Amino acid sequence: MKSARTFLFLALSSFGAAADLTPQLGTLGDKLLEETFSGTEVPKGWVANTGTVRVADGVLLAAEKGRDVHIGTFHHPLVFQDCCVQIDFKLGDAREFFLCFEPAEGELKKTGILFSIRVCKTEWRITGHKDDANIYSQNKILAISDANFDPATTYTLLLECKGDNVVAQIAGKQPLKATGPDFHVKKPGLVILVGGTDEQEAAFDNLKVWALK
Repeated sequence: MKSARTFLFLALSSFGAAADLTPQLGTLGDKLLEETFSGTEVPKGWVANTGTVRVADGVLLAAEKGRDVHIGTFHHPLVFQDCCVQIDFKLGDAREFFLCFEPAEGELKKTGILFSIRVCKTEWRITGHKDDANIYSQNKILAISDANFDPATTYTLLLECKGDNVVAQIAGKQPLKATGPDFHVKKPGLVILVGGTDEQEAAFDNLKVWALK
C-alpha cells in the first residue's frame, strides 16, 4: 500500500485541466457552487460525518477511517433540483467513491440515499437506493459498465439530473443513463463517500454545480 505522502505527490503531479464534457439533458443555468480547494483548510460548508477529509496544495483528500466501521462520508449542503455536477477525481489507493443524492426533507416518505454514482478500479454504475425505512426495499443497479480506472490518473465526472433522468459521463468511458420515478425531487446537497482503509485516500478537485435548464 502506498503511503499517504506518496499518494499526495501523485495527486499534485497529475491533476490537470478538466476534460471537456457537454451536458446531454439540458443547458447550464446559474452556477450554484464552485470549489478549487486552493486554500490550506477544508472549505467552509464541507462536513465530514465519518472518515477523514483534508486539503493539501489545492486537492481535497478523503479516506475511510477504520475505527469508524463505516465508509468515509462527507457532504456539502446545497439545495437544488435539476442540476449538473462536474468534479475531477483520482481514485489513488481508495477502493471506491460514490457521488450521492438524497431527497430533501418533506419531498418523499423515503429515507436514505436517492441514487448514487459509484466508481471503482474496474467499473462504474448508477444505483437506485433502497428506502431505509422499509425492510423489504432493496438497492437496484440501473446502469453499469466495465471500465478501467487507473488509480494514478485524473478523470472528470459530469453528472446531470433533470426530471427523473440521470446521465453520467467520464471522458473515454461509456456514458451511463438511468431513470427513476423519484429522481426529480429537490436535493439538500452533495454527498461523497470514499471506501478503503486508513490512509487510502481519493482526491477531488475543480468541483462545479449548476442548475440545469
